[in-house]
Amino acid sequence: MTTSQEPRPRPDMLAAIHAEYAARQQAADEAAAPERERRSAEMARDAALFGTPGWSRLSDARRMRAARYSAEQSAA
Repeated sequence: MTTSQEPRPRPDMLAAIHAEYAARQQAADEAAAPERERRSAEMARDAALFGTPGWSRLSDARRMRAARYSAEQSAA
């Protein structure tokens, strides 16, 4: 049997594969949600320090993340 003659996957099989992938993706998203929410809250706290003496005590990396977070929140 040549490649062009191979049977194509059945639509129900493709739907099952898609459903399995979607379920795995949803489970992964739910598992990552607490960490994502914690990081978002940390960035919001850091962004709130802008213009205060506490801002200068943040590391350069945290200031950059907080600035990016503020820009994303303003754009949304």
